[in-house]
Amino acid sequence: MRAITFSLVACVGFLLAQKPTGGTVTGEVALNGAINNINIGLVQGARVRYFLGDNLAVRLGVGIATRSETDKAYENPDGTGGVGEEKETYSSFSLLPGVEYHFAGGEKLSTFAGAYLFLDLESAKTTRSNYAAGAYAANFSQTVSGQSSFGRKGTTFGLGLYSGFDWYFVEKLYLGVEWGLIFGSTSQGDVVTETSVGGTTTKTVQAGGRGSGLLVNALGALRLGYQF
Repeated sequence: MRAITFSLVACVGFLLAQKPTGGTVTGEVALNGAINNINIGLVQGARVRYFLGDNLAVRLGVGIATRSETDKAYENPDGTGGVGEEKETYSSFSLLPGVEYHFAGGEKLSTFAGAYLFLDLESAKTTRSNYAAGAYAANFSQTVSGQSSFGRKGTTFGLGLYSGFDWYFVEKLYLGVEWGLIFGSTSQGDVVTETSVGGTTTKTVQAGGRGSGLLVNALGALRLGYQF
């Protein structure tokens, strides 16, 4: 009886499934992995779409990532005496506004193409107190602004071109595939290092750089979405 009820609900959902119209909002996640071990992730950050009409939609992706790690070193092997510490931090913020055009077709399958802008801001920092080269070092401190083992301070700006399709298999739910290219230019900020040893402080600056050409990366994603 339960199997029959489930089948009826699935059939009704399939019959009611249809493409979004003007005023509809959709949100989606990425599906990664093989069939037997699919996991859910983000599609270029958290992404939503707003349909201005049956064929035109605007979308926005926002991504935020942070990482930090702290290592300690003791003055003596038994953990007594002074304590040295190294802390590394890294963060990135991505913003991806775009627009897409949906071609005419069936009620359940929507093919589209579009473009979006890509902006990514990265920051990083490393601080050391009584810590150098992985060991305890008395009267030593250092601040590295703009770099850590996780990444370096920089900015990436570019343009993405993409195409794909959405299949509305039940009411308000869809599976989609998307592929495209990203054309981007990256610039890295200066890395400023201030080191103090025995009360004497020195400062060095490693100049940043800028990409001399366009970076082209292929992007593909399998998506699961919901129509609000």
